[in-house]
Amino acid sequence: MRTAVYMRVSTEDQAREGFSIPAQREKLLAYVHSQGWEVAAIYAEEGVSAKDTNRPELKRMLKDIREGKTDVVLVYRLDRLTRSVLDLYRLLQEFEKYDVRFKSCTEVYDTTTAIGRLFITLVAALAQWERENLAERVKLGMEQMAKERKRPGGPPPFGYELVDGALTIQHVEAAGVREMFERYEKGESPRQIAEWANRQGLRGKNGASWGASSVLRLLKNPVYHGALRWNYTDGLQRQNSPDQWIVEEAAHPAIIDKDLFMRIQQKMAARSSLHPRVLGSTFCFSGLLYCSLCHSPMRGKTANTKSAGKRYVHRYYVCKNKQAGRCDAPAIREDRLEQAILSELMSYSHEARAALEEVRASLSSVVPFADAEAREQRRALKLRRWEAAYEEGLLTLEAFRLKIAALAKEADALFPDPPPSFAKAAFPPCNQLTNWPLLWSHASDEERRMLMTALVKRVEAAEAPGRNAHGRTIQLQQLVFW
Repeated sequence: MRTAVYMRVSTEDQAREGFSIPAQREKLLAYVHSQGWEVAAIYAEEGVSAKDTNRPELKRMLKDIREGKTDVVLVYRLDRLTRSVLDLYRLLQEFEKYDVRFKSCTEVYDTTTAIGRLFITLVAALAQWERENLAERVKLGMEQMAKERKRPGGPPPFGYELVDGALTIQHVEAAGVREMFERYEKGESPRQIAEWANRQGLRGKNGASWGASSVLRLLKNPVYHGALRWNYTDGLQRQNSPDQWIVEEAAHPAIIDKDLFMRIQQKMAARSSLHPRVLGSTFCFSGLLYCSLCHSPMRGKTANTKSAGKRYVHRYYVCKNKQAGRCDAPAIREDRLEQAILSELMSYSHEARAALEEVRASLSSVVPFADAEAREQRRALKLRRWEAAYEEGLLTLEAFRLKIAALAKEADALFPDPPPSFAKAAFPPCNQLTNWPLLWSHASDEERRMLMTALVKRVEAAEAPGRNAHGRTIQLQQLVFW
């Protein structure tokens, strides 16, 4: 009788005497010899759970059974094959379909009779109950640890390290975390932030490079404002499952303040309602501009015109419903809309200049230390890169020592006395910071979009019916800032 010998150990079973792969092999082969059978194939799963049938060796065995290469399946114990009643039922059906018997060398099972199948089903049910009961106890223990403000396990997130089981700030990584939050608040996308992090040489805890999805997970993690979470995905799900998540505030040192974290969550919620084409658009007001008649989003379009033998490319915004024939709002030229919004921003410039003057005066004593902290972060990043280069053999020991000595000199000079004109040099004149047309003329397309995303929440506009020296004018029906 051709025998398929199936063996399996999970992580827990490897520590138990008598359940190792060599021990199972010895007993199973001895059983095959005592029955006078022949070994058709041996299937061994190491460190694999029996919670489902998604196992490479089990799939290979089922394939051989379907090809008619097996007469009997032999296991050391039933729970080596499965711990699920449903999976056991399906496997027995598959065996019976191809006239294959099932045997356990340490238990008495006979799947050729109804009472035998009933007995094996009851044993499998007990095995499944034991596994689920263990999972419930582990879950309850982790929940209790979280309620006691103890970390329930797992690796530390980026920006932290574990010291005696507690999260402490890893300053080089923490600087990168702060920069990611600040960049997102300024209007950069997760993809742009990931590209920046990779250019800076930042790597995740497992050494992997950053991607948009990993940046999003970082931005949604409340651990960075000092909260301990369990059974929790992000701050936007609080109202959905209040009985299933646990968040303990001020459980460990924070990298960012909670106000910044909540602003980022609100901004992500607003961006999540936008189409990916809007988020990646080169048009400055995509996702911000709405029709003044039907209040639907307006989409950016380009059009070629020819005048006096020259070809011009104009950028327009067209109501989404107009394209479907449900709105007759005229298209809005982007350059005219820019001028209208910049003019509106200039009306706030007087108040903004007074506020900025106060900020610049207060920064006269603060900026040098903030600058020194930034230089210290850059120094730590350099040290990390040089250590990696030395380990890879890219730097000699002598060169490595020289670089370390140079960094030490930089550290000694981190807090020099600032020159009298430091605050003025570090902070541009207020009339430049509030001269929006000047800033706009020097900004790239990407910087203009980031500026509008950071300042403006919603715009409703329409072209005025009259004309002036500069062509049709734009009327701003609604302009909402963040």
